[in-house]
Amino acid sequence: MLRLPPLSPQTEADLQKVVEPLASYISATHRPRAALLLALILLVSNLREIGDAANDYQATFSENHVG
Repeated sequence: MLRLPPLSPQTEADLQKVVEPLASYISATHRPRAALLLALILLVSNLREIGDAANDYQATFSENHVG
């Protein structure tokens, strides 16, 4: 079983507000497995974009604020 680090109760509540409607939507589709895979692909893609933007910002910040 996957063991995750503990999250704050507020974080868990916030995530639950997002995940429950998404799970309901996925379950209600004609092809729930395909909808779930697409949701995961979109989530990972979005996280990759955020990570890339953070790396770009860090590189720019480092270049402009050396010393």
